[in-house]
Amino acid sequence: MIKPARAAPRLPAQRTNPTPTVGFVNVSSNDGDGNWWMITLTDLTLLLLGFLVLWHASDKLRVKAPVESRPPVVQIDKPAAVSTSLNTAITPEAWQAVHADLIQFVGAAGLRDDVTVEATAGEIVLSLRDNVPFASGKADLRPRALPILEKVAATVLAQADMFVAVSGHTDSLRIATARFPSNWELSTARASVVARYLISKGILPKRISVQGFADHRPRATNSTPTHRRNNRRVEIKLFQENPPAISANNEK
Repeated sequence: MIKPARAAPRLPAQRTNPTPTVGFVNVSSNDGDGNWWMITLTDLTLLLLGFLVLWHASDKLRVKAPVESRPPVVQIDKPAAVSTSLNTAITPEAWQAVHADLIQFVGAAGLRDDVTVEATAGEIVLSLRDNVPFASGKADLRPRALPILEKVAATVLAQADMFVAVSGHTDSLRIATARFPSNWELSTARASVVARYLISKGILPKRISVQGFADHRPRATNSTPTHRRNNRRVEIKLFQENPPAISANNEK
């Protein structure tokens, strides 16, 4: 006969003391906001690191700024040297050489009868009869006038202190067209066309002036066809802007 097994004796239940927590809060793993302080600390650390990087970079830029500003300071003196050379006075010998060169050019171009070159102290005046640069009652440049105008442009460009004054003149016969209501418009338009051509060849506009005198500054009376022909002209004056002041300084 099999005897039933003896049940194990029951041990008395032992009392367990709860583990004390010091300095920490036991946060359940199911609580999603338990680590909020770590996120805040990380954000503050990144912000601090970014601020230090920006501060370091801006400090380097402040150190390099004086070095980068030095090249413009060195270049400021260059225009002063150029302006000094441009203000050199044209000597009387230079004026005589220009005058002789223009006379020779006019003769070689076969324009001696239609272009005159006159010289006085400190200026040269070329007078072109209107049949050279323009047709009667027109203000369109003829090809015949281009060589002499190109010669004038080359002469002025070779002398940095030389200026140009272009003036248009007509005879006393009245004109009344849609484009030119009077001789004032015709004379001014012709002078402007000549000036624009000189500018196209490289002369600065600030070195050129334009005037139209109509029939109010004739070279002869308008009583004959020959006289009227002489009065219809375009004059190109080459001059130095302030020759008296320069000569006075030289005398001192």
